[in-house]
Amino acid sequence: VRAGAMGGHVEGSPFLVKAYNASRVSVTDISPGVVGKPVAFTINASHAGAGNLEIIVAVNGRNVPNYVQSEGNARFKVNFKPTEAAPHTLSVRFNGHAVPGSPFTCIVSAPAAAADARAAGPGLTSAPRGEPAEIQLTGFHTGEPTIFVTGPGGSNVRTRVTSLSDGRYTGTYTPEAVGRHSVQVQCAGRHVPGSPFTCNVYDVRRVRVTGLGPGELEGTLEGLNLDEGAEEERGVEVGKPVTFSVDAAGAGEGTLELVVSTPSTTVKAEDSIHQAVARGLYDVTFIPVSREPHRVSVTFNEQAVPGSPFVCRVNEPHTYVQIGGLATIEIDENLSDVEVISPNGNRISEANLEDTGLLTFPANRVGRYLVKTQRGPIAEVEALDPSAVKVLSIGEAVAHRPAILTVSTSGAGAGRLSGRVWCGGVSVAHSVRRRGGRSELVWHPARPAPHRITLTWSNVPVSREPIIVDVLPAHHGQEVSASGLGLYQAQVNKVASFSIDTLGRPAREFDVVVSGPGSRALPVRCYQTKSGFLQAEYSINEVGQSTIEVLHLSKPVTGSPFVCESFDPNKVIISGFPTGNVIAQTPINFTVDAKDAGIGELEVICDSMGDKRIRLPIDIREDGHTYKVRLRPTVPAHYRIYITYGGAPVSGSPISLGVLSGRASNAARCSGTGLAHAHVGKEAAFTIHCVEDNPPTVQVEKLTDSKEDETDSGLLECRVVPGAHREWLCAYIPLVVGLYEVRIHSASGPLPGSPFSVKVIDTSAITAVGGWGADNSGRVRAPSKIVLDTSNAGPGTLECLLAGRHQRVETVSGRAVVTLTAADGVSGEQELEMTYNGALVSGAPRKALVASGNTADRVTLAGRGLAHAAPHTPAVFTIDGSAAGPGAPEAFLTSPEGESMSVALAAAGPGLWRATYTPRRPGDHTLRVIWAGRLVKGCPLTVKVASGSDSGDASRVVCSGAGLAGGVVGREIRSWIDTRRAGPGELNAHCTGPNKVAYCELYEHGDGTFTLNVKPAEAGRHVLSIQFAGEHVPGSPFSLKVAGAPDPSKVRVYGPGVEPGVLATFQSRFLCDTRGAGAGQLTVRVRGPKGAFRVEMQRENQKDRTILCKFSPTEPGDYRVEVRWAGRHVPGSPFPVMIFDTQEELRRYLQVTAT
Repeated sequence: VRAGAMGGHVEGSPFLVKAYNASRVSVTDISPGVVGKPVAFTINASHAGAGNLEIIVAVNGRNVPNYVQSEGNARFKVNFKPTEAAPHTLSVRFNGHAVPGSPFTCIVSAPAAAADARAAGPGLTSAPRGEPAEIQLTGFHTGEPTIFVTGPGGSNVRTRVTSLSDGRYTGTYTPEAVGRHSVQVQCAGRHVPGSPFTCNVYDVRRVRVTGLGPGELEGTLEGLNLDEGAEEERGVEVGKPVTFSVDAAGAGEGTLELVVSTPSTTVKAEDSIHQAVARGLYDVTFIPVSREPHRVSVTFNEQAVPGSPFVCRVNEPHTYVQIGGLATIEIDENLSDVEVISPNGNRISEANLEDTGLLTFPANRVGRYLVKTQRGPIAEVEALDPSAVKVLSIGEAVAHRPAILTVSTSGAGAGRLSGRVWCGGVSVAHSVRRRGGRSELVWHPARPAPHRITLTWSNVPVSREPIIVDVLPAHHGQEVSASGLGLYQAQVNKVASFSIDTLGRPAREFDVVVSGPGSRALPVRCYQTKSGFLQAEYSINEVGQSTIEVLHLSKPVTGSPFVCESFDPNKVIISGFPTGNVIAQTPINFTVDAKDAGIGELEVICDSMGDKRIRLPIDIREDGHTYKVRLRPTVPAHYRIYITYGGAPVSGSPISLGVLSGRASNAARCSGTGLAHAHVGKEAAFTIHCVEDNPPTVQVEKLTDSKEDETDSGLLECRVVPGAHREWLCAYIPLVVGLYEVRIHSASGPLPGSPFSVKVIDTSAITAVGGWGADNSGRVRAPSKIVLDTSNAGPGTLECLLAGRHQRVETVSGRAVVTLTAADGVSGEQELEMTYNGALVSGAPRKALVASGNTADRVTLAGRGLAHAAPHTPAVFTIDGSAAGPGAPEAFLTSPEGESMSVALAAAGPGLWRATYTPRRPGDHTLRVIWAGRLVKGCPLTVKVASGSDSGDASRVVCSGAGLAGGVVGREIRSWIDTRRAGPGELNAHCTGPNKVAYCELYEHGDGTFTLNVKPAEAGRHVLSIQFAGEHVPGSPFSLKVAGAPDPSKVRVYGPGVEPGVLATFQSRFLCDTRGAGAGQLTVRVRGPKGAFRVEMQRENQKDRTILCKFSPTEPGDYRVEVRWAGRHVPGSPFPVMIFDTQEELRRYLQVTAT
């Protein structure tokens, strides 16, 4: 093709054009195929011209590899090897155009085999390791069978085929590895139906049973691990759970069956937490039902594991007692020669047998105490020491993996370790394994947050405080993750937090959204920590369920959204707790109601406060959100009960309890003010009357919420001196304010009434906010109000007497407001007395000067309506009668003509009224306010009623702010109004839209300035009218342009810049059409393989709603185009843009995405 103009020459001319015709391409030799065998067909393009052939072979939507061989002269042979018996589609295109007949269909069928050839037998499904596996073969009349067996590692297993007769054969092989084996059975080179088969090979000898200690089993225990050195191990007991482990992880796949039985019945065994332990590892728990031997049968794939069945001996349950405690046993009251033998073989001389058959003796050594007579033993008592249980190690805890806590129980006695594991009010599955003098608590965390673990030794808590263990996310350090208790649980009105492992990514890529109860958004504070984590903090002020979303690049991190339960320990109610003292051995029952407190974990700890520390076992039974708590103090002592919910102390905790001896005498008593209240720095005294000659033990301790073991740190020195016979005088001096506890006990136990609660105060810490307001004679005036700060004075109540009459005292947040008023007829100087818990307030005035006259003189008036008003405009003023005592006001307004007008009164608070009137004409009006039938001081008042400039000058009002120009639907439009130079007048604002009236709010700042908030409900032109004293202010009415709310869904993004392409020819421009999307700002961000790109945006003019965007990619790769309108993604954003190096790569990518 030659090109030229006016005889001239065009560069590149002549041009060479190649013509082609796809309809001249022919496809031939398409014949049916067989699975596994090559299929070929021929393509002839010799008459079609120059071009490219595109050949695709597909079956069921998947491409099949094909190979093209050139035979010369534009003739080609195409081969492919089918793997499925289904029609295959052959698509042939020339220069992008389909050739005649394309797509073609090739029928592919399964290979033929002997019609009756079949394979069966255990060697094709399940077989034991090391034993011959057999396969039965039938119907092999046309050929001999061939068997190929491949092990799990790819190794071949030797097979042997034996001919029987009539086309029947037997195949055998012996597997040596545990796992899945592939078994291929062929006849004449073709698979029989079902081939290849999968056979599961298992090894029952690899099943291990652990956790049953010595003395519990009889018989041969091959394959069972026993710890021979366990001092505390003993026979299991009736009614107590027995837990053992079965490890079948190395035995291969199969079915594990466990049966626990006695000669008379079958016992239910619970496979309690097998799915959470690990694959193939099971914890089995059963409860012995009688003293008969219990037989434990364990089978795997219907084969008994080595040593099965195991025989478990069962003993009678023991009586437990803590060392330092008093053991109590009921025996036959007719026995007389009873003695108690200690663990070291010595006779206990302090044993006491009462006439009722109740035997008591002290237990001071760990071990077994034997109660016997001359005829033999009659009972056993186990003495335990829970304090000897020590935590040896706390392994790393990762979510969704078993975690192990190792505990030493050596020297603690023959008890049993158990535990409770909690996280965010949810119980966590766990089990205990015993290993001689050690035990392992295996727990299975699912949440990446701190877990609370409480250990008990035979139901006695090991420590006062639970163990807190942090749990890491499952893929910590490998992916962005969030962790922390604040994701799952939060205490009301306390700051909750969690952390985000950003893996070094910038904080701006993350978003945290917390929706509180009722889907209300809560403020969140995020900051970077020194460790590189992003810390998020928030606070919830009500009980309920919240949702926490943690987003990275607008995508939720693993686990998001999280569900957080908030709780309030102050709403936990304790009821039914006994008042006063109780007798030892008496059960104590009380109820804890948490139905209004949210979801949390209840923990109760009861400790004795004497020299011998005893921690009582606690029985907690849950019934919905109500808990029944039961404990039984065995030793006379002072006890303190700590109750926490969600780890926080509940209201009223700790609770002190005095437990008396059953032989305690009522003649013992205590008296004195020092048992109820005391003053800082002053001696507090009381007297003790005993029935014994020995001096009593007295302890004075300041109470705290802490449960630290060092409880002696809060003890005060108390002086105890003898007085009269069996009388003791006690005194102590407290140094700080607070709640104290006085504990008094003698040799027989606590005295009646002990412990006593004492409130310690400091009246010198009470200060008058703003001063007392006293005159030169030290007198305060009445009526008046005095505000006192009592926050540092300690627990107490403020009282005030004026002339022998109690005054009103209101206490809010550590401040007491005293309202001084006297009775009618009382005036002049009067006695004033202020006391705090009965003690005089230091520095308080002792006299008050009561003003004479009627109560109306104590009423005060305030407000602009007392002096100025405008015709037909409501005027307002307030009446304060709080200092005048009981009563109600009356108000009357008289016009210049003598016409009486009504004044409306509305209560605005205690002793406070709001008065409103509307004058009808200008002039001087007379206002009278009456209280108790008499005019209020200052009345009558003259009110000037004037209009226009007489009442105020609207031209001097100044309006400012961006809200006077316009705004957006649904958002407040704010402006400011200054009336300070305009004089008195009424300010009004009104805004109307095309069809609706906009909501207007005026906020008065008290200095003549106002804030105007307008919230339009529709888009379009609005008219804002602002009037002062009935006249428009300068600029009013204002014209507001209100745009519609931003709607990202209306934004359209299109163009080659958001589509895949080739780097050399890539056109990066694209258009963003924001018409109909309302007001908003367009934000475009492009991220390439190595970072962000600068984006150029332009439009023809400011009114153009279509924006042209473009960027300049420099290398092939995966690009991400984010388009946001008003901060939110538009439809399709982020757009994935793949840029390739060659056209061939782009073509393959488009083929894959198309399929």
